[in-house]
Amino acid sequence: MHIDAQTAGRYRRAPGLVIHWAGSQAVCFVWQSAQRIPISMQVAGVLQELSEWASAAELRDRISPGGPLATVEETIGLLHALRLVEREGDGPPSSWQEWCPEAAFFHFATKNGVFPQDLGARDRELVEKAKQAPQPAPTKRTAGPRVRLANQELKDADLAAALAKRRTWRNFSDQPVSAAALGTLLDSTYGVQRRGHVPQQGPIVLRSSPSGGSRHPIEAYLLALNVEGLAPGAYHYDSDAKELVDLQRPLGSSDIAPLLAHQRYFAGAAAITIMCPMFARTQWRYGHSRAYRTVLIDAGHLGQTFCLVATALGLAPFTTMAFSESAIEALLGLDGIEECPVYVAGVGMPDLAAAAAPGRFDPGAAMSE
Repeated sequence: MHIDAQTAGRYRRAPGLVIHWAGSQAVCFVWQSAQRIPISMQVAGVLQELSEWASAAELRDRISPGGPLATVEETIGLLHALRLVEREGDGPPSSWQEWCPEAAFFHFATKNGVFPQDLGARDRELVEKAKQAPQPAPTKRTAGPRVRLANQELKDADLAAALAKRRTWRNFSDQPVSAAALGTLLDSTYGVQRRGHVPQQGPIVLRSSPSGGSRHPIEAYLLALNVEGLAPGAYHYDSDAKELVDLQRPLGSSDIAPLLAHQRYFAGAAAITIMCPMFARTQWRYGHSRAYRTVLIDAGHLGQTFCLVATALGLAPFTTMAFSESAIEALLGLDGIEECPVYVAGVGMPDLAAAAAPGRFDPGAAMSE
């Protein structure tokens, strides 16, 4: 590893570090790089002494008065290379700092999960698990007096039908999705419905789904695969102009499974949207880490709207949380820190032969919700 030899200036402990134990080993998690770095108690002591800005000489006087300065400089250089300390003047602070350490630790520590290539392996494991430890009941029954509320008929027949028909699909026909249907789906889900202004704060936008503090942090990116009149590729959806911006990145159906955790059945989809929050929008209003929850909930709102609109249009929708963040970030040109994928929703034309079990993708597999 290259160690920064330029140790002039002042240093302090990087904000948002989380130290935990893996067995008997202390491990420091660095959210900027999503790295877990084993450290000694001596290093932990050095980090403790760097809670405020200090030069190498000042640090030496704190931890080893009269000791060799070169050793302290080498230590600082290594800690800086590993991002355990920051150097004064390195650059502007990230907007994540106010959400450190709780939200930053969760977000960056759970990126790029390990997904098996054999999707049936996990199901077979669960079959064996169920023999020894049956799964929890899918609903809760509470003791006590009961009352059944009357139902009022939904006046919007299309909404009622969409709610009844919505399913997660994994089987798609070869028929392309029309550009008009996709346009309606994108505009209805991600498009700006109208604009507003908060006095002395600034502009806001409103969409068809709610968002914490009207921040609407999520940007949508489209992976077009089988859409009439639209070249296959990656696009950014401009939610204000309701236009697609071609990112000029070649894309084919064979690229989908590696992006979506080896879920090969989604390669048959016609269009896939990637929801990517620009975290600074929410961080600007809410300087506490709990607000990270609102970003995830916002994605859930959009996912449900996407599925209902797609169903009403006669399309076959799906959503998934299984994907490679880093691979998608590389494809879309995202930095993975200020903007990062958190949810995926896609559509195709339904395979009518699978209409009775739209989520069944493999013999013996459980039917989707």
